[in-house]
Amino acid sequence: MKKQIAVLFLALGLAVGPAAAGVNDFAPFFDVDLEKDDIPTKAELEKYFVKFDDYNKKYNSFYDLLHGFDPDFYTTIAAYGMQEKRLKDDSEDLLLEFLSMIPKKYYQYIGPMMFEVPNMSEKILNLPGIKETKNQFPTRIAEQVKDIKNLEFVSPAYYFLLMPEAWPGYEEEIERPKTVRYYPKVEYDPKFYAAIKKLVRPEKYMPGHKEEQKASKTDLRTLRPTKDSLLTSADIKAFIATIDAVDDWAKQPENEFWLTRIGLMWMMYEKEDGLGRYVPAGLKDLINPCTRLVQKTRILGRERELARLVAGEGFTLNEWAYTCDKTIKAYRLANIRSGVVRSIREYQRGIYDDEIKGMSAYTQNVRFAAMQSIIQAHRAPLSDVMAFRKNRQEFGRKLKEHGYRLFGYPITRY
Repeated sequence: MKKQIAVLFLALGLAVGPAAAGVNDFAPFFDVDLEKDDIPTKAELEKYFVKFDDYNKKYNSFYDLLHGFDPDFYTTIAAYGMQEKRLKDDSEDLLLEFLSMIPKKYYQYIGPMMFEVPNMSEKILNLPGIKETKNQFPTRIAEQVKDIKNLEFVSPAYYFLLMPEAWPGYEEEIERPKTVRYYPKVEYDPKFYAAIKKLVRPEKYMPGHKEEQKASKTDLRTLRPTKDSLLTSADIKAFIATIDAVDDWAKQPENEFWLTRIGLMWMMYEKEDGLGRYVPAGLKDLINPCTRLVQKTRILGRERELARLVAGEGFTLNEWAYTCDKTIKAYRLANIRSGVVRSIREYQRGIYDDEIKGMSAYTQNVRFAAMQSIIQAHRAPLSDVMAFRKNRQEFGRKLKEHGYRLFGYPITRY
């Protein structure tokens, strides 16, 4: 049932889906190397972006249509308009695929909305099960909302909230076997407890005990940090000290405009990549916000401005970006929920591969890309997480001050 609900919400949002290539095949796309990656120039991005506006409408204003507009063009477009050939919308196949995966009892929640979408495909609107939902109110209503006054006037766009499955506490009545408590017999093993006392000394927890303060490796800065070097607590403290200055720079109107513009053009440019065309827009930036920020400033030719802001803490631009991204990934992993851990393990073991293979190649690729993005967003060694835990309160306060957004990107836990 939970899988069916997940598919339903995917259909409503047309969000993400997996790939015929496989989850692990998308790992290289999310890897960012500031020393080796070949990034495009600003001119290349603008030239590539312009080609999407390739429709010549033959006029710029109403006055251009007067006095014999363009007889040849008129003849062509008039003949084209009289043809009965049906043009298929780009999203039609994707919608049909999602609808085929949804049990028909859920059509009543999405069908009425489809009839209100402009230019919705007639093929979809005439599907058995969808056609019958036109102007119809759902019959299965959740107990939590069925007594709301004038509920029948709610917009069809919100009909999915009427599903019983959309509310907490809904479960199908499934007969489950009764569990019987079992208490295993535990024999006292002196060697076991002696080994524990060696690891955890009892006197450490006695009243008045004071821990001897010793400097460790984690209290020292990493010399010349790289993409693969481990974090220390001192590295994280130094990065936290740069957050205010860098975030203020990124929020300046001119910088925010150009970073957003470059980001949009770069997303379209990456769609030409063999794997990039399947990755939902912006996902690479969310996973590696700081390294991508540095790359965008280099495209703009303004990396020196950013480098001056982080130089006070002894960072080069590349070192700051790597430290930043590793800190954010350690933050995500330190706060990860058990359900996300279970999902990641299932993705890596390929448990969902057989289910996904029944979808189209495009949908498979999109879903596998989304799975890999979740894996990459939490890719941090235990050493980085332990270093982060020493600074979790300070980093948490800084995130809260900035509204859980740094440098234009949302920094959230999955």
